[in-house]
Amino acid sequence: MWREVPLTHIILERVRKLEGPIKDDDLYKDVQKSVDYEVPFSDFLRALMSLEIRGYISVSLIRENSRMITYIGDKE
Repeated sequence: MWREVPLTHIILERVRKLEGPIKDDDLYKDVQKSVDYEVPFSDFLRALMSLEIRGYISVSLIRENSRMITYIGDKE
């Protein structure tokens, strides 16, 4: 299914508005509420990896299958 707004942009917008780090489950639920289609968790993780590689966010493993996402900032 084609998306009007890329998933990476939606995630980055949500993380940018936060004051601090957020768990991946909480962010996934927030993203699910903000879009009108089903987002598979695998696509969500792929988008997180893409944003981390680009240097926008930091993803830390806090326990097995639980991650902490922190917004680093925009690349200038």
